[in-house]
Amino acid sequence: MATVTVRVPATTANLGSGFDALGAALAWHSFVSLSAPHEGIVVEVAGEGADHVPHDERNIAVQAVKALLAHVGAERATPLSSGFVLRLDNRFPLTRGLGSSAAARVGALVAANHLLGVPLTTEELLAIAAQLEGHADNVAAALLGGVVVAVMAKGKVRWARLPLAAEWHLALLIPDFELATEKARQVLPPQVPLQDAVFNVSRVALLVAALATGDIGSLREAMEDRLHQPYRQTLMPWLPKVFEAAKQAGALGVHLSGAGPSVAAWCLDPETATAVAKAMWQSLNAFGLSGSWRIAPLDDEGATVLRDG
Repeated sequence: MATVTVRVPATTANLGSGFDALGAALAWHSFVSLSAPHEGIVVEVAGEGADHVPHDERNIAVQAVKALLAHVGAERATPLSSGFVLRLDNRFPLTRGLGSSAAARVGALVAANHLLGVPLTTEELLAIAAQLEGHADNVAAALLGGVVVAVMAKGKVRWARLPLAAEWHLALLIPDFELATEKARQVLPPQVPLQDAVFNVSRVALLVAALATGDIGSLREAMEDRLHQPYRQTLMPWLPKVFEAAKQAGALGVHLSGAGPSVAAWCLDPETATAVAKAMWQSLNAFGLSGSWRIAPLDDEGATVLRDG
């Protein structure tokens, strides 16, 4: 069998004000391997979630491979058409707002595309991933790396990578409980006041400008949000205290990572990031909750093929 192994980054989405539009890739990686041809489909999972994610065709990575095969058509689907062996080595937690589902889907799509001789473009892979994920922010960052603006428009994903004017180190707080994205979306209202919409539009415009120009003094205000974090706070009442602890410890900006419950704080050096991470962790502990923390620079490469053979 031929085998392709793909390294794919964790991601943090929304960045506060950029709800469903902004994502950033983190230098914290999982690995997806695909081997073919094989008679039937075999799924092997190691690491995070190994005991409870599906080990059969219900696995979202398997579904991603099948979506790609349907897109390329039967004539180009060999050697995957008869079956394959899919191996997932999950290195970052699932259902914590760190893009685990995006990583699985993107890794599987890139591996399958490579095994078939790269019949699909990056844009085509991104479109399939966004359709499977339901939104484009996490999958765009996982596939492309860096900080990405990604929006769905007429069935296509329009995206742009931001040219960053600073080297960022993110302090990550990872609580020891899961929060499904679907549940976090259920608390969002179907409509928001006009002033809240204007608040976020102005903040996300400032955020993109601040990241691109290095205007770090604007980052804290630019990441403020009224569209999702205040509502999701009902599921995470400790969030304001953790945000405040991060800011007091020196974070230049802080936000809920994706749908949560993880929190990401932006810092310019690993020493400050470590102090911020510890402060957030202590604040979480004060609520009687446990968790862990990690420092992660940004990943500039996105999904990367490591082995082909």
